[in-house]
Amino acid sequence: MENVYLSDVEPHSAAPVDGAADLRARILLHVLFSDTLLIGDSQSLNNRYFRALVSGRQMSVSGTAVPGVTTLSDLAPLLTEGHIRVALRSGATHHGIRNAHAAKNVDNVPDPDYVDELQAMTSGHALTYDGTAVSAAFKAGVLERIDGALAFARGDARHSLRAAHDWAADQSPLEYKAIRDWLARHRAARPHAGADVVLALQSVDQWAGESYRQALPRVLGAAVAAPLDDVDVIPAARSHRLLDLTDLAPGLLDGLLLSLLPVDVLFEAVSQPSRNAMVAQLARVRRGIRPDTDVLGSATQEFSAWMTQACHRAFRQEGGRAWQHLQGEDRLMRFGLDEDPTAGRLGAGLEVAHAPVAQAGALSLHVLSSMADSMGELDAESLELPRQRRPQHDLDPSRRLVTL
Repeated sequence: MENVYLSDVEPHSAAPVDGAADLRARILLHVLFSDTLLIGDSQSLNNRYFRALVSGRQMSVSGTAVPGVTTLSDLAPLLTEGHIRVALRSGATHHGIRNAHAAKNVDNVPDPDYVDELQAMTSGHALTYDGTAVSAAFKAGVLERIDGALAFARGDARHSLRAAHDWAADQSPLEYKAIRDWLARHRAARPHAGADVVLALQSVDQWAGESYRQALPRVLGAAVAAPLDDVDVIPAARSHRLLDLTDLAPGLLDGLLLSLLPVDVLFEAVSQPSRNAMVAQLARVRRGIRPDTDVLGSATQEFSAWMTQACHRAFRQEGGRAWQHLQGEDRLMRFGLDEDPTAGRLGAGLEVAHAPVAQAGALSLHVLSSMADSMGELDAESLELPRQRRPQHDLDPSRRLVTL
């Protein structure tokens, strides 16, 4: 089973969501390429765009509707059928979590009626997790990132990082909001701190967000779907192409079409043998196992063609914006599978081939095996200094990455 955790609905995610339609396109893309799409219990409650996509009543009361933009509130069947599963902490209930958030004045807490709706949608497919284990993974992730920076930091920046590390190590449990409160106090006490200290504290905030997004999927053993950072991509100088497909029909990556695709067409899509073969082979890539390139290539060609034909069938009957868009669509997709023989890494990418002027609405999907999976195979001369990761808010959320 290829279980993928969607990080875009995290309340602490810095990757922007332009609206419910934008989030719907990302959700459908990842449902198409996973066996199960996972979201956290807090996220299923407090993300107003997600609520609007699964509840028509929430669309009307949440203020997410955009004049002139059609947004469907039809994703509830994905929850009732288990294509999207909510990870619920052991011993908790949605109402209990909602009430605790309301007592703490957490943003975007839903009304109790929505919680009733959500429980009805998810009752048969809830996935429980150990909240203590997730808390420990979050804390370990924060400390690990600060430890890595301490090896290179100097002067006042090192003192601030050491103070952050020692404070975080003493917290039990360590909470994301508490980290941000500590950072605010530390900054306020040093109004004349140099740029190196300011950047160090900003990095701690960024690392806390990264660890928060990765703690739950790590405990669940799931992949993470998030915006792509070029630091994760196999360097071109070390890349050996194993498979290259061009001139593919582009329906799989069209953000507008995915935002409007009826959910019954999605159910038909996920039952296609070519889609299931493609998901299975991409799951091998993510785990660092070389896929069957013949199976992957033929499945990609067949499923991309099927999806575009399904879009024509669905939108020809309805007309409107999506059908007009299809009539003018002249972009094509390409699919590539690459290997880094030095590091033993694999990477696959499905992208729309287009001129920059035609970029609007195009998504991309990248599946990469983890760098950590292959570090033991590198000799000392092959190692490179890690490239600096970009802040989450600087990444393009339409470029999608699935990895550990």
